[in-house]
Amino acid sequence: MQDFLQHEFNEHSSPHQRIRVFRNNGTLIILSTQTSDRGEYVCEVITEGVQRTALSKPATISVIEKLRFVPAPVNKKLELDSVAKIHCKAQGTPPPIIRWEKNGMASENFPAHITDMNGTLHFNRVTARDKGKYNCIASNSQGTINASISIDVVVAPRFVVPPKSPINVSEGESIMIDCVVEGDPDPTIQWDKDLKMNDFDLTRFRVLENGSLHISEVYRDDQNKYGCTAGNSAGLNRKEVELFVNGPEADATVTKAFLITMSVAGAYIVLVVGLMVWCKYVRRSRKLPIADAKLENGDMENQELKTAENGIELAPSNRGPNGIEAHKEGQKSDGADTCNSQASNQSKKSKHSYDKLALSRSLLKDLTLIGRGEFGDVMVAKVSESHLFLGEKVAKRSSDGSTKEEDQPATKEVAVLVKILTQTKDENCLTEFKREIDMFSKLTHEHITKLFGLCREQEPHYLIMEHTEWGDLKKFLVATQSGSPPPLTTSQGVVIAYQLSRAMDHLSNHRMVHKDLAARNCLLTSSLVVKVGLPRMTKEPYSQEYCKHANQVIPLRWLPYEAVYEDEYSTKSDVYAFAVVIWEIFSQGELPHSKINDNSFLAKLKEKKLEWKVHGSTPESLQKIQELCWDVNPQNRPSFSQLSTDISEILKNL
Repeated sequence: MQDFLQHEFNEHSSPHQRIRVFRNNGTLIILSTQTSDRGEYVCEVITEGVQRTALSKPATISVIEKLRFVPAPVNKKLELDSVAKIHCKAQGTPPPIIRWEKNGMASENFPAHITDMNGTLHFNRVTARDKGKYNCIASNSQGTINASISIDVVVAPRFVVPPKSPINVSEGESIMIDCVVEGDPDPTIQWDKDLKMNDFDLTRFRVLENGSLHISEVYRDDQNKYGCTAGNSAGLNRKEVELFVNGPEADATVTKAFLITMSVAGAYIVLVVGLMVWCKYVRRSRKLPIADAKLENGDMENQELKTAENGIELAPSNRGPNGIEAHKEGQKSDGADTCNSQASNQSKKSKHSYDKLALSRSLLKDLTLIGRGEFGDVMVAKVSESHLFLGEKVAKRSSDGSTKEEDQPATKEVAVLVKILTQTKDENCLTEFKREIDMFSKLTHEHITKLFGLCREQEPHYLIMEHTEWGDLKKFLVATQSGSPPPLTTSQGVVIAYQLSRAMDHLSNHRMVHKDLAARNCLLTSSLVVKVGLPRMTKEPYSQEYCKHANQVIPLRWLPYEAVYEDEYSTKSDVYAFAVVIWEIFSQGELPHSKINDNSFLAKLKEKKLEWKVHGSTPESLQKIQELCWDVNPQNRPSFSQLSTDISEILKNL
């Protein structure tokens, strides 16, 4: 309600003021109406000498916003094989419906890699066929408006024949420095010398049509670094080559050095051969063969003369039974140590390698965008089960030494979650992305999502995780509010809480911290089996559940004081978040403390005056556990092992 306007505006006010009140007749004039002007207005009549005032009935002003683009979409050039977005935003009363068309074809019939989400076109790996005319259409009860744009697909310059460095040439010779580049549109090529453009003697230097640099006669002063830069509307690419010019003296020096090197090498070879011949002669002179004697067991033992202090005595060769046994033991010991050492080194080397997680992105089918996070887009796709579980085949060695695979998995397709890393220049994103890989690659539990692989053959990198047919738990809980599917029963809610406690207990036992435990980051199967994951869709569709604080995007309403204000994340902060997830389960996916905004929430949390109230449908025994988990002092919160035990007892008593 807007009132008391007469104290701010009157007939003597500046004529440039947008809202004016005339006291003599009570007229209110609003110029250039804005959406903020909508609401109820009441006229108040004040009579001198009378304490009571008279109020008119409320007058409601509705402002209809004209349908328009804000702003209109513009022509775009998309790079081939890139991930791109084209926005189309419109305003109006009522809010318009926005959709895209291409040459009369609706967005529903676009190729699988193009998705229309509320007026934003998402291109996952742009193809050459995506170029053309696109039309954005916005419509509501006022009518329909449209805006046409052209999308062109460009190819960044790439070197077909790059310059090879270094180049050695003799003074006075001619030389060709290759620089053959292709791209769309055709790239422009520029050469520079020591980072200085056009610093060339045009009588000797010439850039050919294919981009290569030709020097008809090389001088000593031409020795330097040369750069070939190719550019078009898709970007720039550059290669450098270093040119070394050898004079006559240098050639003589090189020849002399070569002759000296060859002479030394020849002398060394003669010396080595001579030593080998001499050593062989000495060994033969010391060995005087004796007639072979037949041993009792029928074996022949070769003996040799051994010089002793008191003359010549017989000594058995190392080929005797005892000698052979000792020699074999020595070999076995050395070999085992070497093998163990090599295996250990290999284990350490492969432990920190992601090569074993490599998965080709060509295996991904039917990519569909479901949200956006701090790393980039989050999508679901389909992959043949045989490719995902290739590393789990059982191999047995047959008697003939060959290896055969058993228990071949079926070739059906399974759904996977694809997290795309586009923020490659953000160190925090890279660190968090690596943390997720390390976390899920080391964990194996029935209630924790599996890491299937990494697509790193080109950028952007893809993280391939397990997905379920029912998607995330938050989406399911919100859907139960409408009755389809039906709400969870009390026992079903407790079962899900128990499954989560077991998963988090497994995670904490491996000294890992989740940092973002919430219903939106848990997956649910059709058999009501929950799995802890980390899709972390901070921008879409769960942007309202995250808050920017201290230059970080955090799940504010799921974090305790020490995590928000001291950046202290631990298993205890995960326990706090676990209690919030229980609240979500029994509140059917409502936003915690939805009646207060983020700033008020931060203030209450900072003053340690934030009060949690358990949901009324939560079992009383589980309510007590939640209250312990929300304790301000982290040390007073239970462990996940204790939580798992306590919730198990609650299940038995239901």
